[in-house]
Amino acid sequence: DPDLLGQVLINILINARDALKGIENREIIIRTGISGEQAFVSVQDNGSGMDAETLTQAFIPFFTTKKEGSGIGLSLSRQIMQLHKGSIDVRSEPGKGTIVILGF
Repeated sequence: DPDLLGQVLINILINARDALKGIENREIIIRTGISGEQAFVSVQDNGSGMDAETLTQAFIPFFTTKKEGSGIGLSLSRQIMQLHKGSIDVRSEPGKGTIVILGF
């Protein structure tokens, strides 16, 4: 479903944009490619990043670190990717940014 997959990308891009608040030389890098038999899209930012504890909770519904966030973006995105037989992987390091990889 292109609309649902589009929503996944929107959720990830919103998170990347929000992570860049207060950061100089802000960057969001979108890559596409094929690794083995799997196509992928990655979205990488050079924002504040997440610590290990936050990262383990990132997919829990209604968990958020944002004042105005609902906490459903990544949880919903993972459900959508699973429905499409895909995957979502998040890697992050405080002060270095985050990369989200969607596998298809």
